[in-house]
Amino acid sequence: MSAVREEQRETLAFPDVAWFEALARLMNANRARQEQLGYIDCSVVFSVTDGSADRLPRHFKVTFEEFEALEVREVDAATAVQADFCLEASLATWRAMIESIAVGGGRPALDQTLNYLSHMGTPLALVAADPLKSDLYYRYNQSLQEFVNASCAFNTEFPVGR
Repeated sequence: MSAVREEQRETLAFPDVAWFEALARLMNANRARQEQLGYIDCSVVFSVTDGSADRLPRHFKVTFEEFEALEVREVDAATAVQADFCLEASLATWRAMIESIAVGGGRPALDQTLNYLSHMGTPLALVAADPLKSDLYYRYNQSLQEFVNASCAFNTEFPVGR
């Protein structure tokens, strides 16, 4: 029976703006959970540093305000640096985390969380213009993790051969 449900779930490509838009819709539909975690006011760029021969790197900016995601869009490198901070990683790093979230039913393995992956600056790098901007990442980390954890609600497909 669960196999049927799995087949009926939406499949979205990563990296793609539609994937991040789906996360935003899920976040906005679950306001009660966001209120438990607290408000989140920042703009974040999720960057994929490899994995797409035609457009590298790819940057997806998400603007959060209070308890919702207001805007999602793909941006160029010049616009990406205007965000409060950027989370940069290879496609393989993002894929391992997203697959761990799926296997865990919305909870990644402890070594596949945003906090763990960014702790030493590798394999996920936190890039910010100044310490106050990077502090926003730590302040809102749990909300950001919940944002990405929502990917368990749909299937994610990755570029073939990567």
